[in-house]
Amino acid sequence: HPFFVFINFRGNAPDYYYPVEEIVERGFDVLSFNYNDVCKDNTDFTNGIAGMFMPNGQDKPNTCGKITLWAWAASRVMDYAQTLPSLDLDNGAVIGHSRLGKTALVAGMLDERFKYVFSNDSGCSGAALARGNSGLPGQVNYDPDNIYNYERNFNLGETIRDIMMAVPYWFCKNYEKYVTTNMPEGFDQHYLLSSIAPRYAYVASASMDAWACPDSEFMCCVAASEAYKAMGLTGLVHTEELPGDDITLHEGHIGYDRRIGNHFLSRVDWNRYMDYIELHMQDK
Repeated sequence: HPFFVFINFRGNAPDYYYPVEEIVERGFDVLSFNYNDVCKDNTDFTNGIAGMFMPNGQDKPNTCGKITLWAWAASRVMDYAQTLPSLDLDNGAVIGHSRLGKTALVAGMLDERFKYVFSNDSGCSGAALARGNSGLPGQVNYDPDNIYNYERNFNLGETIRDIMMAVPYWFCKNYEKYVTTNMPEGFDQHYLLSSIAPRYAYVASASMDAWACPDSEFMCCVAASEAYKAMGLTGLVHTEELPGDDITLHEGHIGYDRRIGNHFLSRVDWNRYMDYIELHMQDK
C-alpha cells in the first residue's frame, strides 16, 4: 500500500486531524507518531532525544532546534517502514500540519526515501515566503532597541520576528539574525521547497488562514518551480493569477491546493493528498 508517515500532534486514532477509516478504505496505510513523544514542544532540551543528542542544550549558534529533531524521528519511522512487506516503498509520503508541516518539509529535504512531502498550512518558516511578509520597519510598529517589542499585525501574516519571539527553540539560534534583516538577495523559503526536487512537494493552504499567508505559500511554489524546470521536470502548473479560495493544482511535481476554511488538517486535505499520490504513483 502507498503510505504516509504522519507527524501528529496527538497519539489518537482516529482523531479529528486523522480520518483513519477513510484513509484505509482508500487503500493507504499510515504510520503515525506523537511529536511530543520524541521531545517536548518547549524550551527544555533535556527530555527525549534532545537530551540524548544535546546534553548541553543549544550551546552553539548552529545547533538545531526542535523541528529538526522531530524531522529526524520521521526518518526513524521510515526506517521501520522499510521492514514492512505490506508497504509500497516507492510511494511513501511524509505529512504534517502547521509547525509539523514545517517539520515535514525538513524531513522531506533530508530523507530522499519520501517520494511525496505534504506541508499543510505550514506558513512562516515553512512553505510561505518571508519577503513581502517580513514585518520589517515600515510595515509594523517597530522598536530597534528591542526587536521583540512591536505590535503584531495579523493581516500581514506571521513574520520571522513573530515566530522567533514565540518559539525560538524550534530553530537554531543563527536564525535570529533574520529578525531585523531580510535574507540574502534571492534567498527565501523556496530554497527549502526546491531541495525536495526531483521528488514531489505539495503545499496546502486554507482560505481563512491569514496568519500562514496562503498567497505567500502559493508564490513559494511558483518560485520553487524554477529548480524543477532546471531538472527537466514540471513544477507547479498554474495560471498567472493568484488562486481563488477553493482550487486544486495537481498536475506538476509541485502540488498546491487552497481549501475554504481555517487553520486545520481536515478530511478534505487528506483526500486531496491521496488524489495527488494516485495521480503520480506510477511516475518514476
